[in-house]
Amino acid sequence: MNPMPRTCCRLSGRWIVAAASVLGASLGGLPVAAQRAAPVTFTKDVAPIVFEHCATCHRPGELAPFSLLTYEEVKQHARQIATVTTSRFMPPWRPDPAEVPFVGERRLTDAQIQVIQQWVEQGAAEGNARDLPPAPVFESTWHLGTPDLVVTMPEPFDVPADGKDVFRNIVLHVPLTTQRFVQAVEFRPGNARVIHHARILVDETDASRWRDLDDPGPGFGGMEAPEAHFPDGHFLGWAPGKLATKESLPWPMAVGTDLVIQLHMRPTGKPERVQSSVGLYFTDKPPAAAPVMLRLGSRTLDIPAGTANYTVSDSYALPTDVVALRIYPHAHYLAKDISVVATLPAGGTKNLIHITNWDFNWQDEYTYTQPVSLPRGTTLSMKYVYDNSAGNPHNPHTPPVRVRFGPEATDEMCEVLVQLVPSDPGTWNALRNDVNRKVLTGDIAGYEMKVAENPNDYLMHNALGAAYFQIGRTDDALAQLNKSVELNADHAVTHFNLSVIAMVQGRLDAAAASLRRAIALRPDYTEAHNNLGIVLMRQGALDQAIGQFRDVLRIHADSSNAHYNLARALLSAGQTAEAIDHFRQAIVTKPDVPSMLDDLAWILSTSPDEAVRNPKEAVGLAEHAADLTGHRNPSVLDTLGAAYAANSQWDQAVQAAHDAFDLASAANAPDLAADFLKRLDLYRRKEPYREAVVK
Repeated sequence: MNPMPRTCCRLSGRWIVAAASVLGASLGGLPVAAQRAAPVTFTKDVAPIVFEHCATCHRPGELAPFSLLTYEEVKQHARQIATVTTSRFMPPWRPDPAEVPFVGERRLTDAQIQVIQQWVEQGAAEGNARDLPPAPVFESTWHLGTPDLVVTMPEPFDVPADGKDVFRNIVLHVPLTTQRFVQAVEFRPGNARVIHHARILVDETDASRWRDLDDPGPGFGGMEAPEAHFPDGHFLGWAPGKLATKESLPWPMAVGTDLVIQLHMRPTGKPERVQSSVGLYFTDKPPAAAPVMLRLGSRTLDIPAGTANYTVSDSYALPTDVVALRIYPHAHYLAKDISVVATLPAGGTKNLIHITNWDFNWQDEYTYTQPVSLPRGTTLSMKYVYDNSAGNPHNPHTPPVRVRFGPEATDEMCEVLVQLVPSDPGTWNALRNDVNRKVLTGDIAGYEMKVAENPNDYLMHNALGAAYFQIGRTDDALAQLNKSVELNADHAVTHFNLSVIAMVQGRLDAAAASLRRAIALRPDYTEAHNNLGIVLMRQGALDQAIGQFRDVLRIHADSSNAHYNLARALLSAGQTAEAIDHFRQAIVTKPDVPSMLDDLAWILSTSPDEAVRNPKEAVGLAEHAADLTGHRNPSVLDTLGAAYAANSQWDQAVQAAHDAFDLASAANAPDLAADFLKRLDLYRRKEPYREAVVK
């Protein structure tokens, strides 16, 4: 599985047993603190420490097993607190002190630990009430205040009293009417006794809904949801005590998006019910930059029984200058030492994180207090050390057994996610493509291992084929997908993947046949209907194409892609008014797609029909498309020029057309440049351009 961090001052069951043995004992094992001139009291010395570092979790209604908001509550657990703070088990903070510090470090200072020890040794006196600072006030059960939107499981999931851990994917539809930017996500478990962790993914397709419908009860089982993913460049999750924070870089959520909550639940010895909620906090301000998520690690782990120092390493050389914002290491019970180091091209290193005493139950994601600048050529290297011996007290197997990569907690994992932002926004595509290839290479190694272990697993053959295709190994992809069909001819997704390859290769008849097979197997397969419509358009069968796009909208009324493709088909069929309506609906649901903005702006600028033209709207659309593309897309600038000309903004029209001509010339596109030059001459004569086609 892929758990997210546990960050509060929660006392795990393992710790409670260990602590119980010292509650009635003296503190003879604790270092003797130097005596202060004045007695140490709760009100003056200890309360400020507890209120700042403990009360967030140790309060009524939260996940810690007891409250620490009053003198009586703290005194009751005084020896316990002294023990766990001296050992630095509490507050929970696993990373070693680093040259690149993290936001919100919960590490107590030596002086604070000494104050607590001395207070206990002196008898845990209360002190003068006038010295007591105000107790922290928590105004809402939502840590960030009332969310803009809350989505909740429509029905609870029942966790059995006993048995193995339960893994469940809960699908929650987000009822948006237009795209929003998400600046924070807060998860409320509904039953924190049961949930070990949750990952929060997004799915813009209908795939997770289908799997939900095919599986009785809420959601579907396992930890595989292929179409669900973290928002691009982000990772979202929850573990007991993890507090929601606002993102410095919000991420877009499109209309029609589903949240997929991957829950890892543990039986408690009695039947339990879980009904979780997710609070979403929106902003109208788009992010200042787009992050890219690098993943280092291994999906081919194979740790022999009895091995105490099994080491895994991985590395990646940065193709461009970046800054690192956040880091999230992940492993299961056998890991003991985790490190990530940046080796700079000019020499020297930066330790990005080092955890010398890994604990599966206390994982976190860590944000640097200042973005870490890493120049092009820097090599990011990770090293994980695992202990699969009987000497590892966390080993879930007694005696130790061979452990391999897998999602179960008793399997093992090895990954670190690093959130990067390119220093030059113009290098974002290059960075993202290079990182994606790195990630896919790791995925392929894991899929290849799974296929070798189980040659009859049609799902793994399909996944391997899809990954091969994404890195350009088309022949290998076809071999794997055809093998998947041979093993299970009724898997709609495999037929869909075969159709994608056929479309790219221009084999339209084969693509149409594969898509029709996928639709026959799953009539509500919206992506298959959509792609079949595109194939039919290319084949000139406009009426049939229009029918496919309308089928998508009957199934998924807020599908932006279906509105857009239907608009293009209707325009080609001469149905301009209805086409414009669907262009507008597509843009409402996805307002930041340059191609959609560009197409509608072109029609509204250049149509010979005065009833169709809307220069003011066209200018707004074209300016937004130009901003989204950094004024570096010649086709978008051509449309911007046409829109300005339609609105009689002649100077701006000339400038936009001139810029489009320069970019096309620099890109060695003489035909485009010639077209742009003709329009530039028109605008200089203060004449608009008229043409009623989609570019």
